[in-house]
Amino acid sequence: MIDIFFKNHEYKKLGGLNNNNYLINYFGKKYVLRIPCKENKNDFSNENLILELLNNENLSPKKIYHNPESGILLSTYLNSSNLTFNDFKSKKFLKALTKELKKFHNIKNDNIKTFNPFLEIRSNINNLKKLDFKFDYDIDIFLNKVDLIEKKYLDNKSLGLCHNDLNISNILYKDNKVYFIDFEFSGICDIYFDLATISWFLNTDERMFLLKSYFGEVDGFHLSKLYDYLYIVKLWNASWSLKKSLTAKSDYDYKLGGNLILDSIISYSPS
Repeated sequence: MIDIFFKNHEYKKLGGLNNNNYLINYFGKKYVLRIPCKENKNDFSNENLILELLNNENLSPKKIYHNPESGILLSTYLNSSNLTFNDFKSKKFLKALTKELKKFHNIKNDNIKTFNPFLEIRSNINNLKKLDFKFDYDIDIFLNKVDLIEKKYLDNKSLGLCHNDLNISNILYKDNKVYFIDFEFSGICDIYFDLATISWFLNTDERMFLLKSYFGEVDGFHLSKLYDYLYIVKLWNASWSLKKSLTAKSDYDYKLGGNLILDSIISYSPS
């Protein structure tokens, strides 16, 4: 299909697990075209609303076209720096990131849907159980910890508009300014879900700096909640990956990826 629309223009395939992404050179101007894979069943109407809100705040590349039913998205191309993990861990980048992330979290709109990672994890795992999925662990061990963490913060939530998939590939960096892309999972959630996702590959000192850059101060509560939500972030990613393994047609081994995450969190105990 891409050949039909752009047969007279340059294009190249970009990375992506859940979508087909293309860089288009159209009469000398560059755009990014995203076409969701058939198995991608995310709520694109919610994403459409979020894209509109972000365009007004200069927090993402400008949207040219978005179909709220199919999820097809055409946006301007931003020639950003190629972020390495060393860049990602630097104080300069973390300061720039938290500055824009706070703007993102403070966007208000009553029509934005809620993203509840606790319910998402339970749903993914229960669906796998119904299909008699062969887990490498007693999966209820993980679910019991989910219950403990959810109960712990029932009366201490910090809700905001969250990206909910803030891995390095969904963050652009140009001239010390951060932009975000890919909002399929975005919704109202506890902001610690985003902070924990960012902290996944940071060490303790870098996590402390992240929290201080965001909140201005750090105490035991901030760090404890970050680690608890890091568990939730990892388990959500693991459960999503295991579920994805049942339908994925790519070369990536989703089951192995999910199990590697479970290996890394099996010993975690919520404080």
